[in-house]
Amino acid sequence: MHRAIVRLTLASAVIVLTGCSSNDNNNGRSGPSNPGTPPAQQRGDAASGQQVFRLETFGDEGFFTDAMRLPQGIVAAGVTPVEALQLGLSVNVDALDNATKAAIAAELATDGTSGPILNDPATTIALINANAVIGVVATDTDNNGVINVLAGDKVGASCAICHAITDGSVLAVANGGTIGVEQDGRANHNLDFGSIIALATNTRAYYPVLQLALAANGNATLGRAPTGLTETSTEAEVDAYLRNKDYYPVGMFDDTIDGNGDPMHNSALFQQDLAFPYGTEGALGTEANFANLVYTALLDPTVITTPGGRAFVQKLGGVAGGTELADDYVAVLAATGVTGYPFIEATPPGDPTLAGTEDYPL
Repeated sequence: MHRAIVRLTLASAVIVLTGCSSNDNNNGRSGPSNPGTPPAQQRGDAASGQQVFRLETFGDEGFFTDAMRLPQGIVAAGVTPVEALQLGLSVNVDALDNATKAAIAAELATDGTSGPILNDPATTIALINANAVIGVVATDTDNNGVINVLAGDKVGASCAICHAITDGSVLAVANGGTIGVEQDGRANHNLDFGSIIALATNTRAYYPVLQLALAANGNATLGRAPTGLTETSTEAEVDAYLRNKDYYPVGMFDDTIDGNGDPMHNSALFQQDLAFPYGTEGALGTEANFANLVYTALLDPTVITTPGGRAFVQKLGGVAGGTELADDYVAVLAATGVTGYPFIEATPPGDPTLAGTEDYPL
């Protein structure tokens, strides 16, 4: 097994729920009364947990930059801050320097969202370099102390891209993203993840998470599109699938690397052990295991080409289907010039018998 799962505790996403049997403070409604301010979290290091939740990529910037080539696509498309907000991305105002905060505030006061700063693609790059775009994480890849994605530094993704928003105190775009103080753990229901991914110049690298027609499954698909994609589908065909809201709806993220094309609604990510209605479809029992799977497969699906990854997709789709999926993906990566994968930095479990369990699925 080349690489496997890291255990991740999201201290910043933990909330302690308390209640009581009385409804004296519940304005006449039945159920437990509002306990007020939750007690302070005592476990772990909340400050470090917040940093992990917001900014840790575990190396997935290699996938998003070298395989998918998302930042290159953002630059080529000239995406403006207004366009990024319309895609559901949000900006953490606390990550901006005072001069930038003041300039944006002044422009909003006089021009609204039609001013030059928020309609300049250079501003988008500056926001990414400042790690102000929530969940879109720029890394100092060359270790020169300065983050500049135009000079070769890479961009990855963190938990926050789907599970954080802002309070909209600076700006709230209708049915889109916001600018304000970041609120961790909240679900981003306006995130147009499919269209964001379609900005990449090699969306074919997202192959295992697309809706596919696999010969081993009789070319049948479970997704919303009438037909599935194949290993020979073009970049334009993949982009059309991702941008089609009937196939990849806004506010949804496909959390299965099985070729079924079944994105599900983003959910809040508080410590509920994935209890309804805050959890996923029920395949995983704890939030830590959900985070493990997201980082080691969904934010770098190239891991399915490893022995552990192949075993996982064979379990999901049968030996024939899983083998075809992995083999086709290797062919796609070769055809699009992707090398050096997998990119996620992870270590296998100390006990090899844990491989393939919920804690270490890959």
